[in-house]
Amino acid sequence: MKRIVFFLLTVLLAGGFFSSCKEKSGGATALQPVTGATNELLVIMPKARWEGPMGDTIRKFFGQAQMGLPQTEPIFDMINLPLANFDRSVKAHRNVLMVSLSSAVDSATLVYSDSPWAHTQKVFRITAPNVEAFNKIFDENKDLMMNVFLKAERDRLISIYKKSPNRKVFDFFKNKYDMLLYCPGGYNINKDTANFVWSSYETNVDSRGFIFFQKEYEDESQLNYQVILDDVNEQIGKYIPGPLDSTWMALDMKTPMSAANYQYEGKHYAMLVRGLWQVENDYMGGPFVLNVVLDEQRNRILYMMAYVYAPDGEKRNLIRQVESIIFSMNIDFSQENKKEGE
Repeated sequence: MKRIVFFLLTVLLAGGFFSSCKEKSGGATALQPVTGATNELLVIMPKARWEGPMGDTIRKFFGQAQMGLPQTEPIFDMINLPLANFDRSVKAHRNVLMVSLSSAVDSATLVYSDSPWAHTQKVFRITAPNVEAFNKIFDENKDLMMNVFLKAERDRLISIYKKSPNRKVFDFFKNKYDMLLYCPGGYNINKDTANFVWSSYETNVDSRGFIFFQKEYEDESQLNYQVILDDVNEQIGKYIPGPLDSTWMALDMKTPMSAANYQYEGKHYAMLVRGLWQVENDYMGGPFVLNVVLDEQRNRILYMMAYVYAPDGEKRNLIRQVESIIFSMNIDFSQENKKEGE
């Protein structure tokens, strides 16, 4: 039987938490762009600590396997530097975790800084009197830190897409489905029916794409996760053929999935599902991310599914690129802002 793991998404940048420990940067418009590789975390702490139990704790969490991939890839790649080497050449790194032990402090503290040295940079500082205090504050806040770093990576990609959106795709979704959607160039619309869209970017080594369809909202039972998966399977099986006759795209119902209820853009009931897809009667497959959003104003349920096929390569960065496309969806733009992106 299919196993589905449910969890609640941490509310990012919660007012109560960050009102007490968020550092604000000044003059953000003059800051330089972030540096470092995508999905990379720079950990500032002494090498001896990094190679000991404290480093093990950090690596075990931020380097855990990304859920929903067919092969083991970490959520974040990590680099360690001691504070003495945290100089101008690396100070603009996109994601930074600074850790120090000091007998001069009585209790552990966690401080969040938004863009202190570079635009869109996210920095957390943990200061603790001893290892035990570090472990406690890290464990209490690790999910929050993870979500901040992951959302920052997604938002950076969306910002890039918005600067130069794929005009054909943007105009298509705005005019037909009354929404704004941003994706980079190279994506083509492969299928367009009354309520189903399939778009992809094809290379010699991989395929990236997203699938969209909508249904009229009738009652809450449509938002049950099993009903959602059945609806998606029905639609992709009907409209996305495999490479051979009698083959079609389907969700891999035997592999564990993760599912989370949350508020899309802080206001719309939504469900996020991660797992694997496959081609029935064939050997193709890969990761998917499904975002299902209830648009109460228009009385519809929106299904956005990102997927990747890269049989010979790593997939984490690719799926996050396509995931950022489906999270760029804006259904709340006003009439006077409908020319956004033009």
